[in-house]
Amino acid sequence: MSRLIFLLICLALTGWTLDQQQQSGRFQEVDEGFLDFLVANGRERLTQLRADADSQVAFIALNEQDRAEYETWPPSPLDWQTLLNGLRAHEPSVVLIATPLNWGRPSPEFVPAVASALLPYSSVVMGIETTLTSPDAPKSPAFLGDLGESLPRFEHVRGEFLALPRLSSLISAPDASLRGLGELGLMATRREENQPLLPYALDEEEGMIASVLAQTLARWSRTPFSRHRLRLGPGAGAYLEGGVFVPLEPTGDFKVNLDRKLPSVNALHLMMGNLADGTTEEDKQSLGQGKIIVIGVDQPSQGDEGQLGRLYARALDQIMALPRLQRLTTEQQWIAWGLATLGAAWIVISGRRQQALWKGLGLIFGALILSYLVFESSLIWCPPTIPSALIACGAFFGRLFGQKSAVLMPPMPVKEGTEKLAS
Repeated sequence: MSRLIFLLICLALTGWTLDQQQQSGRFQEVDEGFLDFLVANGRERLTQLRADADSQVAFIALNEQDRAEYETWPPSPLDWQTLLNGLRAHEPSVVLIATPLNWGRPSPEFVPAVASALLPYSSVVMGIETTLTSPDAPKSPAFLGDLGESLPRFEHVRGEFLALPRLSSLISAPDASLRGLGELGLMATRREENQPLLPYALDEEEGMIASVLAQTLARWSRTPFSRHRLRLGPGAGAYLEGGVFVPLEPTGDFKVNLDRKLPSVNALHLMMGNLADGTTEEDKQSLGQGKIIVIGVDQPSQGDEGQLGRLYARALDQIMALPRLQRLTTEQQWIAWGLATLGAAWIVISGRRQQALWKGLGLIFGALILSYLVFESSLIWCPPTIPSALIACGAFFGRLFGQKSAVLMPPMPVKEGTEKLAS
């Protein structure tokens, strides 16, 4: 009994110490590596869209075919002001402007009106047109002008970087007077086997720069880039808060599904001003409340580059419809730790010293197999560090203080004369 009480005290102290260490990030790499293993083996399910998922994204199209309805083409600052004012009533969670708000130099007279229209929005991402270079081209610094410090970079990147899309230069950025009203992000598209790809991150000499796709998701999920984790190569993907996982190609690109229906609204319907409400019931349902809104110029005649905003809206809509990873809550992890403690106590009470280490290894292996099966069935996972350490502690304790093996006494030798007498 005294051994059991001493064991429980040791396990309690061990669990408390490990919990403090885990909260400080000491075991982060181990837990993340285990999650990467689970995701890599359950990837097929993580890429299947949920059939019952309601769209959380809407695309507002500035259609080239309606160019005569606008003041100028591309739309002028006054057109943008009217559009942004009309969108305000729908209270989007994030607004992605997937076309550079730039009208050349000198800036037009009404650019400050666009700034005033952007002020009520709490989360805005404004796109910058970019050019890419092939991965096998000689590496050279990208031309970022004076925007290099304002572009967010990933802090946690693991895997193979060689095939990552490489940034060459910036083409067109939002007007200087608008840049402080939201985040600036890079826009680019590639094709592979006639399938559009959107880079999630772009390789630049000083690090991995996030694209507007990553920035919009970070804003929507409220994930700071200090906690935004990117993995490249086999099993590539991005991990965000709330269990959001973005499956990526090994090159860090997101493959866009063109088959899923995208809620779309004609920008002219939001530009009636105070004269009338031009939005239909279908438009209102598409725009909803608290959605991600992507605004872009739609020019189908120019291929993917002419529909870049629509591609980003499709990608975001697709990601929102993917299943979520579920990490056990703190209370549920305590239950897992309690079960591990019972397993450690069983090792000490029931086994011999010589069997303790093997029983500990067996319990840890069984727990990992169980975790794998639970993740495969329901995408629920538990950080393995503390339960494994508690079982290992019990195995070590049992090896030192467990029951000793019974010692078999050798038979007593019998003298030859005694044997003859007995016979």
